[in-house]
Amino acid sequence: MVKVDLRVATDLGNSEVALMERGQLTLQPSTVVKTNKNPFYEDLVLATAVKDIYKQLVVSITSPALQAPALYLIGDFATEGPGYYTNTVLGATQKHSSDVPIVMALGMIAAKAVQKAYEKDSNLSEDITATVDMTTGLPVREFNQDVAKLFASRFMKGVHIVTVMLGKEKQVKVEIDFDFVQVFPEAIPVAFSLAFNSENNYRKGEIFKEFQEEYGYNPFSGEYFTDKRILHIDVGDGTTEFPITDGFSPNQKLAQGTNNGIGHAAENILDEYASRIFVSSVQRQDVSKVLKQKTHKYHSVAMELIQVELEKQAQEIMRKARQQLDTVQNNIDVIVVYGGGSILLKPHLYDLLKELCEQRQIQLFYVPEAYASTLYVEGLHNTLVNDVYDDIKAAVKEEEKKALK
Repeated sequence: MVKVDLRVATDLGNSEVALMERGQLTLQPSTVVKTNKNPFYEDLVLATAVKDIYKQLVVSITSPALQAPALYLIGDFATEGPGYYTNTVLGATQKHSSDVPIVMALGMIAAKAVQKAYEKDSNLSEDITATVDMTTGLPVREFNQDVAKLFASRFMKGVHIVTVMLGKEKQVKVEIDFDFVQVFPEAIPVAFSLAFNSENNYRKGEIFKEFQEEYGYNPFSGEYFTDKRILHIDVGDGTTEFPITDGFSPNQKLAQGTNNGIGHAAENILDEYASRIFVSSVQRQDVSKVLKQKTHKYHSVAMELIQVELEKQAQEIMRKARQQLDTVQNNIDVIVVYGGGSILLKPHLYDLLKELCEQRQIQLFYVPEAYASTLYVEGLHNTLVNDVYDDIKAAVKEEEKKALK
């Protein structure tokens, strides 16, 4: 039995799952396909299979968090094959009760465990035991302490058996045991990521360049955000969240969100897009992938078709932003816009928000494209390396000991 210890930050997004382990980021579409048989018709060269494990991730999962054992195609591999795949329904499913985040997390963590075990045993001749510490989060409007404990318990209650297929015959069994899972309200890791880097120093650098120039700050660091009241606009695939934080504390009473995002825009062009590229049908994730890949041969077609829908999404986001500002009588220091959906929406949203902020004497930080999608998972990861996670874990474990006495 090969033992592996993992400390992972996991952003379980509706469109994409981001997993960060020791600063290494892995991204996969938040998509799974249940299948009846192993799709590999021959064994793969083991070194290549391990290196490219996320490109063709196939796992069998037996888990107390899921109703029954099943074989799954995960992420990229799920979107490339025939058949109908499953992802989180846009705005209709609460994350803590959906099975898709569980399957995605277990599959991606098992793959990471295989890669780590391969460094110790290049034949992968033994089963793997992975002990995992994990940080993740839930939308602020879904979050409360009871829901967070329930979501964490889906990972921590029992051992998960994940068998990773590395070809027709080669399989590696991974037993995943979560020692502790900390579930944050999603805005908190972002506030943390804005203020601090992974060395627990105030963040500096290219991420703030446009903001510095706009408001004449020189020098500038993340210390600016530590005492600010922030209206977050986190634009995702199926939802946009509008939490308000005071420093590093979320205001639960003001937790608001809407069922808006890039996925809704993509959903509304599926038929026309399919017609333009001469296929019978496409799914939302297909269009989302094309929109992200600027070199894809149909990228310009998708971009042309989606512009009107993006304008509609921007208007809905503006409506909710105004509503939040009205609720607090403009008592906001800065609006911070981020999330994967903020990138495509920027041409439609930035000028509207800038005008609104100037009217109401609020600053605007529209996070640059290079950082918009990863700001949240970076914040989750920083809690793992800056003792925040360990302090929370120690306190919870101590409370559990007291409760047993």
